[in-house]
Amino acid sequence: MAPIPTADRRFRRDLYLLSATFVFVFMGAGAQQAYLVPYLSRVTDWSKLQCSSIVACVYGGMVVFRLLNLRLFPHWSDRRYTLVGAWAYFAFTVLMATVAFVPSYPLAAAGAVLWGAGAAMMWTGTSMQILRLSDQAGGRHGTGMGILYTSLHAGWLAGAILLGLLYDHLESRSLYLVYVAAAAITLPGNLLAFLLPASDTPARCTVTLAGIGDVLRRPRAQIAAALQFFSALGYGLILGAFTRYVETEYGASWIWVTVSLYPATLMALSWVGGALNDRYGPSPVLVSGFVAGAAGLAVTVCFHSPYSAVLTAFALGLLNSTVSVSASAIVGKEAEPERRPLVYGVVFAARDLGIVSAALGATALGNAIPMPTVFGLFAIVFAACAGLSMALGRYARQSL
Repeated sequence: MAPIPTADRRFRRDLYLLSATFVFVFMGAGAQQAYLVPYLSRVTDWSKLQCSSIVACVYGGMVVFRLLNLRLFPHWSDRRYTLVGAWAYFAFTVLMATVAFVPSYPLAAAGAVLWGAGAAMMWTGTSMQILRLSDQAGGRHGTGMGILYTSLHAGWLAGAILLGLLYDHLESRSLYLVYVAAAAITLPGNLLAFLLPASDTPARCTVTLAGIGDVLRRPRAQIAAALQFFSALGYGLILGAFTRYVETEYGASWIWVTVSLYPATLMALSWVGGALNDRYGPSPVLVSGFVAGAAGLAVTVCFHSPYSAVLTAFALGLLNSTVSVSASAIVGKEAEPERRPLVYGVVFAARDLGIVSAALGATALGNAIPMPTVFGLFAIVFAACAGLSMALGRYARQSL
């Protein structure tokens, strides 16, 4: 048997270590997001919109700090970005445990923004490391990012089930234990991140308004950002209105069933989506994902049943297993290494803005019109995105 090339060994070693970090971080701090809005509704006297706005503050912070971090900490290595960001995840779970005893909305909102800043840092640092490793291993950007997302969602799946069972069986006065458990699960991932090999500060182009404008003028970046925004509506829907809808219509015991199927689908299909990107390109993969998302929401509109909600969670998972992996692969293949953080920040800031819009917009719409109607509107948007994905192939050779 021929020896594995050194670049491949390094690629596998560092990729698996980053993936292991993500498993624990998302088993704890990542998975708690799905229960955040119902949790806050039970342990505080805040309004529905206030509870959903905490999710919006997290991703609003990510929108801003995707690019601002690059200005504030230009000399930090990607490894340090990952380390500091991982501890922000841990800190948020501790803060949410204290909210049950000190229900301060301004404190929770400020903590959510800071977590968003840390999450943006962790994602930038980790993604840039994987894209750079993929360069050294033959340009398998889709495969590398697919494995990372698979690991992330494997952790989220386990966490969604564990935290969901705790949430379902605890009384309101003991619900803070969900966040104690989330913090305890996150901690090993934070410690694993220290094992990442030291790295120099990579060459990064300076983030300026002119540079951001240059990225946004390129049709390939415009389409990628638009698809990220609209696909993130599905993720924001899961974190905001969908979990509340499931709890209201079918009972709390169905939350963990539907929520866990979402990351289960992402876990199973993210690696596949990444590999298909490397083989066939992003356009056919994205079309399939958006068609599935639209069909899944249509099922919930047409059939009032907890099983239709389960199918919808599966379809939204299928959708989101394709989009972020595809967008990351596009950045890796089409942007020069020094421009990647800038392009990645622009494209993924659009994703975070979509989550903010869904977390707040779906809740606000749900207060004004029936939730099935809201789901129907989302289905139409996803169907239109399937058509937009077809246009991506026209700019296959455009650099970013």
